[in-house]
Amino acid sequence: MDSELIITLQNYGLSEKEAKVYLTALELGSSPASTIARRSEIKRVTVYTILNDLKKDWIVNETAKEDVKYYSVITPDNLLRQLEQKYESFKEKIPELMALADKFGNRPKVQFFEGLEGMKRMYDDLLTSDNEEISSFLWIQDMDPILEKDLFTGFVPKRVKLGIQAKVIVSKQDQNIQYKRMDKKLLKETRMIEKDTFSLNGEINVYWDNKVGIAMFNNKEISWVIIHSKTTHDNLKNIFGFIWDGLK
Repeated sequence: MDSELIITLQNYGLSEKEAKVYLTALELGSSPASTIARRSEIKRVTVYTILNDLKKDWIVNETAKEDVKYYSVITPDNLLRQLEQKYESFKEKIPELMALADKFGNRPKVQFFEGLEGMKRMYDDLLTSDNEEISSFLWIQDMDPILEKDLFTGFVPKRVKLGIQAKVIVSKQDQNIQYKRMDKKLLKETRMIEKDTFSLNGEINVYWDNKVGIAMFNNKEISWVIIHSKTTHDNLKNIFGFIWDGLK
């Protein structure tokens, strides 16, 4: 059975077994459930359940001949038409759904990500900050080497290419002194604070107009939390600005 067709039907919303039953019934035409089960190599009791579920969704038709039930499925063009109708129906309800979301719009929303891949995705989210500079508290001394490489060969060049400015507060250490020398090239401004005063196991980014990203990266934990909150954003932006001005 064509795996790409199965994936296509899964993208439509069918499960893998539902997709196999649909394709089998499409190929066979009107057939008993036993034949569909044998051809699809899915247990008969499971096929019966799937056919009944798809019948409720108007994808499967059922007829009877001499006390034997036969099943057929709608053609792909009719399946597409159903999808288009669902899309239009959903589209009509968007204003109502958005009104419901806005009703509690001031409530903070939190996203949590783990691992290197999750961290990379969150650095990509920082690149959405096209209407304000990124304000960052950064501690790179304990950063995972793979993550650090991706940061400076992936994220930073993309940020520079997009013209997104950054202000960064780091501790005063040899590694960060070299980092500060790259300010102009990397489209950023760095200010340093005495390492005995400032220690951070990770990174805090204040960006967009309502987001705060808090990263934890060391040999024990690699995770990231994004808080969608205008109030939290503004509070941390003010704290950052207060510290920043004191480091002139």
